[in-house]
Amino acid sequence: MTTGVAESLAGAPVIGVIRTHSYDEARSQAEAYLDGGLQLVEITFTVPRATDLVRALLSERNGDGPPWIGMGTVTDAGRAEAALEAGAEFIVSPNCGSGVARVARAAGRFLVLGALTPTEVVEARDLGADIVKVYPLPTVGGPRYLATIRGPLGDISMLAAGGFGVDEIPAYRQAGASAFGLGGAQLLGGTAEESRRILHRALAFARGESAP
Repeated sequence: MTTGVAESLAGAPVIGVIRTHSYDEARSQAEAYLDGGLQLVEITFTVPRATDLVRALLSERNGDGPPWIGMGTVTDAGRAEAALEAGAEFIVSPNCGSGVARVARAAGRFLVLGALTPTEVVEARDLGADIVKVYPLPTVGGPRYLATIRGPLGDISMLAAGGFGVDEIPAYRQAGASAFGLGGAQLLGGTAEESRRILHRALAFARGESAP
């Protein structure tokens, strides 16, 4: 499973993040992400009945992934265990907690740990993160900040996150990000067709391609 998630993240390097206050809205966003071609969908623990949604999406999938369904806002070992019980196939944390890392690694799950400073980035790597989520980038300098910390830390795979738009993906990619975490406000439009267009654009930019 870890290998499959890694391959999807390399080939379609956008994680669609779902963070809503409504279960129905979260489910609608997940369906839009999948319809638009995303291979990784992250249900955060801020969604009501988040683990139920993970179970529902997995039960409706035809066979193994992709798409892969993971859980985010996994801030401690208890949430990590709950995510695994729900069937989450990757774990995303906004912090670099050792408890989350211990649970995820013991279960063989793909692990994304959050960090901001160089010290935190290295700590996340040392805890076993498969990729380090550098967050929140827009508030601390965006691509320029990412490029600066990648100077000495270019050997660590980094996922850019924090609320930037689809058209900013190329700048973050040029700064050294190998994957991108974006939410519904950035990835979805007013209609299904518009959402598909935005999602295809995001995937193209994330792969280093020209916009469709």
